[in-house]
Amino acid sequence: MLVSYKVIGRNIRAARLHANLTQEQAAEQMKISILHFGRLERGERPVSLELLANIACTLHVPFVSLLNGCLVDEPLVLSSCEESDSIADVIAHLASGCSSQARRLMISLCREVAKSDKAEEQ
Repeated sequence: MLVSYKVIGRNIRAARLHANLTQEQAAEQMKISILHFGRLERGERPVSLELLANIACTLHVPFVSLLNGCLVDEPLVLSSCEESDSIADVIAHLASGCSSQARRLMISLCREVAKSDKAEEQ
């Protein structure tokens, strides 16, 4: 299984924006260069566990939230919690960490699947 640093970077960016910090402010608080932080956020550089923990602490998010969705080719296995969740909660979980373009595509796909299924029932 591979790790997508682009997904980790998107998660870092989302957390930074949620914390209302600029890249400069976040980098300064972590005592790293703005250039390095920008590369991490864009997924251009792998991030160490130590630095990822520092980022999570600085942005006040759970460490694991920065890793959400980062495994490539991870088999889709619904946890017992997800099996009882609403479809909206499951989709929101799957979309977490994805780009806005990917989320729009997911919505379009869901819309088309629903339209197709409803047409078959008639």
